[in-house]
Amino acid sequence: MTTQLPEREIRRSFRLGVLNGALFEFAERLIDPPLVLTWFVTRLTSSNLLIGLVTPLGDAGWFLPQVFISGLVQRMPRKMLSYTIAAVIRVFSWLSLAAMVWLVDDLRLLLVSFFVFYSVARLAAGLGGLGFFEVVAKTIPANRRGSFFAWRLLTGGILALGAGGVTRAVLERVPFPDGHALLFALYAAVVAPAMLAFILIREPPGTVTPRPVTLWEQLRRAGYFLRSDPVFRRYMAVRTAQGLAGIALPFFGVYAKNVLGAPEGMVGIYIAVRVGAGLLANLPWGRVSDRKGNRLVMLWFSLGSGLTSLIALALVIWVTVSPQQGPWLPYLVAPLFLLNGALGPAGALVGNNFLLELAPEAERPLYLGLSNTLIGIVVLISGFGGLIVDLLGYGGLFGLSAFLCLLAWWWSRGLPEPRVGK
Repeated sequence: MTTQLPEREIRRSFRLGVLNGALFEFAERLIDPPLVLTWFVTRLTSSNLLIGLVTPLGDAGWFLPQVFISGLVQRMPRKMLSYTIAAVIRVFSWLSLAAMVWLVDDLRLLLVSFFVFYSVARLAAGLGGLGFFEVVAKTIPANRRGSFFAWRLLTGGILALGAGGVTRAVLERVPFPDGHALLFALYAAVVAPAMLAFILIREPPGTVTPRPVTLWEQLRRAGYFLRSDPVFRRYMAVRTAQGLAGIALPFFGVYAKNVLGAPEGMVGIYIAVRVGAGLLANLPWGRVSDRKGNRLVMLWFSLGSGLTSLIALALVIWVTVSPQQGPWLPYLVAPLFLLNGALGPAGALVGNNFLLELAPEAERPLYLGLSNTLIGIVVLISGFGGLIVDLLGYGGLFGLSAFLCLLAWWWSRGLPEPRVGK
């Protein structure tokens, strides 16, 4: 059983965790993958495949390693060490990327350097991911985690309101690619104290696996859980559909740039709209999670994401049938980022927060690791959205995303609420 912490210690962990999340949210908006990083790659290549891989590759890098290190994490009475090692690698990778962008003139070498350092940074984040959620599970009670994650996003959203302005000013005033190098360096400067805040949490010892488990044994046990646990299997089906539906998000901004003629500075406006919407939605989603449970959040998140993709599809059809011109056209994409921002806090809650309550404590690293690694594969597959654009156009991509969201909603209806009866 996890050690019962005194209320004062819980409040301290809560505050440090919120500070960590707030700084991370601000930093992530400085290099916003669906917008800033995706647009950066569009300046280096015209390949829709590579452009579409940016956001999924970053997400997959966080998810993929986790089942492979779950056995090691299970043997640790305290999991913070894995988070600390990952933190050092992440800061080094982003500083190295900033230096490469600043110093390298060859666009092909710059493209390769970006994907290498970006992948290393995101994989390192995945190595620390299990440690992060284990520490949260051991220091924040279940009926306060919804508020915990909501406050992380709310305070981060307040800070991130200025991130859109910073990004816009840098990209408009500093020539390419130096502007992006500055943003990458600023990102490293912000995430370093963010991770230090989390490392300062005093983690109590927890349940450990009594003997070493080989990777092969861990994978066999993971397969057994997937076969024998129908609730976990349905949960994974929902997350898979939601992950594949994410193929649309990176192409909202690309569509605005390539079809509607959005200028570089429009990135800052899109970020501000998305952050503002998330800021207003954070606490309401947290209250729904705390009071009604995460199953309801999952249902609403799937429906809302489907609506966003349907609106994007309607926009494509309208522009195709009735071609328009004018500087106002890029603003038609803003409602997509408004909805995506409002749904962002729900997306953060429906994943691991649901599983933290579903999985038994001793097997929690394996459940989390298996879930996240499988989702990492799914998200990486979703990176081939660029090929769908080449084959079916933007309309086909957005239509497919809407269908997958509705499928996730349908499967979510069969999930239980883990908190019932507790």
